[in-house]
Amino acid sequence: MRKILFLLTVILILATVASAAQAQSYKRGELTREGRWDFTIQTRYTSSSEYTGEDGSFVNLNSDLGWGFGFGYNINHNFNIGLLFTWRSVPYAARAVNADDPSETSDYSANLSTSTFGLSGEYNILKKKFTPYVNGSFGWMHINTNIPAGWTSGCWWYPYWGYVCGPVPLTYGSNETAYTAGLGLRYETSETVFLRGGYEWGWVSLDEMETAGMMRIDIGFMF
Repeated sequence: MRKILFLLTVILILATVASAAQAQSYKRGELTREGRWDFTIQTRYTSSSEYTGEDGSFVNLNSDLGWGFGFGYNINHNFNIGLLFTWRSVPYAARAVNADDPSETSDYSANLSTSTFGLSGEYNILKKKFTPYVNGSFGWMHINTNIPAGWTSGCWWYPYWGYVCGPVPLTYGSNETAYTAGLGLRYETSETVFLRGGYEWGWVSLDEMETAGMMRIDIGFMF
């Protein structure tokens, strides 16, 4: 938790420093976002949660800070449309139960890795520098449980090791449709920098996963 708070504090400090040089020239109440692009560095914090399955199986997900970035275009002072990419790696502990003999269980731990690419939309309610907003997104999520599922062979390009041939471990995972809806506050600290903070609800087209809530704090740059 201390690490998370430290990272969020660093983000806020960077936003303040980046906007200080332009604060004097930014007129009170003036809007500059219409017709401009923006780039955001995003954080999403989820608290710990537990999901139960058949015959006493379960998974406990730890709290985690996920990251992402987005590109958007401000059609006018209210509407913004864009693209986003987010990722996270959540430590978890789980219990698997033998389908034929429920008294036989296996406890294990790993990291649940997810990455999402999608379309985003935001509506800024007020035509002011400080405004509440509502937003949503629709996209594709890749889920990797990091549970071994066997081996495959072949030759692969790796970013650090180059061209490698040999057996490669497989893991269980899936590709799902993902949706979010949220609300929050946006504040433009200068002509080029803004802060955004809010709360979102997320859904995935996977029956075993329930609605997830997350807090987010973003720093954005308009150009």
